[in-house]
Amino acid sequence: MEALIAAVIGVCGTLCATWLTQRSGERALVAERRNAERLRQSEESARSKERILELRRANYIALNQAARRYFGALSDELHQLSHVASGERDTRVTELDDVRVQYRSCYAEAQMVVPDAVLTVASIVNRELNQAYGIVKRLHGPTQRDQDSPQQARAHLDAARGLLHDLRREMRHDLGITQSQEGDDTDS
Repeated sequence: MEALIAAVIGVCGTLCATWLTQRSGERALVAERRNAERLRQSEESARSKERILELRRANYIALNQAARRYFGALSDELHQLSHVASGERDTRVTELDDVRVQYRSCYAEAQMVVPDAVLTVASIVNRELNQAYGIVKRLHGPTQRDQDSPQQARAHLDAARGLLHDLRREMRHDLGITQSQEGDDTDS
């Protein structure tokens, strides 16, 4: 009888050991799948953040170039206003309008992808450049206002010049290129 009990206990022990081993294996497999899923999600999140950063970087480059081109075209047009015959001015104004269209496209895209801190500075730059543009356009035509003058347009461009530096600094800071806002270079 004791031998039978020992045999039953032995068989039960073997069956329990097999069951426990299988159960432990299943748990390990579930944990491994969970870890693999977390790793996949983490990698996907990192790739997504990288894509967003690259989109922002590309937008910042385009916006910086377009804003500086727009600023340069306005500055050139303002300078040429008093030095060029009116027939040549019409061609230059058309070039200015083309540069402005390119800038506005970049600015519109920026409104959708850049953070608020950068957008705040970009909108101030946009306002100053557009104020200068409006004055320059009115100086070319019959809709000139009493306060419109080359000096007034120059004042808006001077304000925009400093703001363009602020915009670039803010974009670099957002990209992590400039860790603090102190000590950023200020060349054009």
